[in-house]
Parts: sequence; structure tokens; C-alpha cells
Amino acid sequence: MSTSTSPMNTSSTDRIQKTMVLKAPRSKVWRALTDSKQFGQWFQASVGGVFVPGQRATGRITYPGYEHLRFEVTVEQMEPERLFFLALAARRGP
Repeated sequence: MSTSTSPMNTSSTDRIQKTMVLKAPRSKVWRALTDSKQFGQWFQASVGGVFVPGQRATGRITYPGYEHLRFEVTVEQMEPERLFFLALAARRGP
């Protein structure tokens, strides 16, 4: 976990940040994270709509045993192939 502040100037205690190195072209990873269909495949979720900065998208978890969970994400920031910042809220039921 990093203790640096995010681009939104929030404190280090109100977020989780993870960094990983993937052996894949940056453009492929970018599409996997920012294209809602590919995001859903990667994270085993069904996302309604597309990811657009400043807008919300809703969905549900498709991982076995967790299908009852719904979520809402707000795309806070999106800088092509550099930064993708989501705010996530999870909830139960329909």
C-alpha cells in the first residue's frame, strides 16, 4: 500500500492503492481496465454502460457465490494509458 496522496488530494487513509507490473502492452492493459466489457471479464462482473469520466456505471458481481452483490462505480479521472481512477460502492441485492 502506498502512502502518497491521490490526484484528487485525498488523504492516504481513505483509499487503497495497488501497483503491479504486467507483462503485456500498455494499450492492452488500458483496454482491459477502461472498456466496461473487458473490465467485467477481468474482474468477473457485469457492467451496465460504458466508463466515462464524471459518470456512474452500475453492475453486479458474476463470481460464483457473490452474484447477489451489486456495485456502482464513478469514473473520477481518466488519462489515456496513464491514469484510471474509479470510486467504488458495493451493495447487496437488486
